[in-house]
Amino acid sequence: MQREATTREIELATTLHPAADWNAAHVDTGGQFHEVLVAPGEAVMRMSRTPEAAAAMQRRVDLIQALEGQFSFLLPSALGRVWHDAGLSAVIQRYVPGAAHLPHAGDITALRGVLAELAAVDLGPLEGLLAPPFTFGGPWTPDKIESTLEVLPQNLAVAAQQVLDAVDSFAEVPASLVHGDLAGHNMRWREGTLLGVIDWDLAAAWDPALDTAYLALWHGHDLIETIAPSAQEAWRARIWLGAMGLESVFDASLDPQRDLSGLIGKIAPRLLKAAAVARG
Repeated sequence: MQREATTREIELATTLHPAADWNAAHVDTGGQFHEVLVAPGEAVMRMSRTPEAAAAMQRRVDLIQALEGQFSFLLPSALGRVWHDAGLSAVIQRYVPGAAHLPHAGDITALRGVLAELAAVDLGPLEGLLAPPFTFGGPWTPDKIESTLEVLPQNLAVAAQQVLDAVDSFAEVPASLVHGDLAGHNMRWREGTLLGVIDWDLAAAWDPALDTAYLALWHGHDLIETIAPSAQEAWRARIWLGAMGLESVFDASLDPQRDLSGLIGKIAPRLLKAAAVARG
């Protein structure tokens, strides 16, 4: 989703980074924590949506700086200081070229390579820079589980409980660097080559099977066993796919006027498969 940039946004970007031409810039509005003013081919300015995102911006910028040089692909590194004012923050970042890969397809070698590069990162220097697990939707608390199960048909509620029980056990899995939203427009491709990965806001020390699951959501569920570095990680990724579907159901259930039947029907096959995998 996009909108036109405001005069104030263009003026701020010009002040922070006058080397770029911001007059033709647009604003990408799809992010959970930020909007992004984009001057194509030159630079971007990330702008916090909330005071909480503003407070976290320096940490997120520092994380990218700490990761710089560790990957074969580009990162959205800061091109200047973080600007703060009245509960808002902004920062100029490198423009990462490329576009989202076509869905339901992907080069196995390239996708395996991304997972291997993430797994190779030493978590020690990243202490204090990563988000906690479940930053996107929050942990599966008893109340959240109950609210989700009660909107599902009985057979799916049973499957959901099996999936969530398995996810709870994954807390014991040795943690690796997890991007947390490794799909779609966050991965910038050109002619089959991954040029860069953006939006590291959800990066955490967590179960690496999550990133396998996110890649599968975009590139195809049938690729899980071929891109996962191990059979055990592929097994967990299948279960995470089911949990992601449940997250969508919970989010949708917060709107009491919404008809959930279409969404539930859409995630049902994935959920049932995840439950079958969890049962072994």
